[in-house]
Amino acid sequence: MGALKGGSPDDMADSLALEIEQAMNEFLLADGLPALPTDASDTTRERRRFFAAIGRGVVRHLVARRQSFEIDVDTSANDVFRHPDLTSD
Repeated sequence: MGALKGGSPDDMADSLALEIEQAMNEFLLADGLPALPTDASDTTRERRRFFAAIGRGVVRHLVARRQSFEIDVDTSANDVFRHPDLTSD
């Protein structure tokens, strides 16, 4: 698992911006609407700029508050996990 990445309009790979775009597509398709275009149009770039801004803002917020993620590890157990359980819904 890599570092958190907000993304940019030119680099959406493995980023929060890409996850936001994919989630938006899921909602659109669930409502019977067309998926978002992925062409090189100005509209696509504007949308990706918006999603990347959200992604970067969320990542910056989490990084600035990283001390909020305290993990208590029971070292007596055989399986020790050092990451919090997170859900996306």
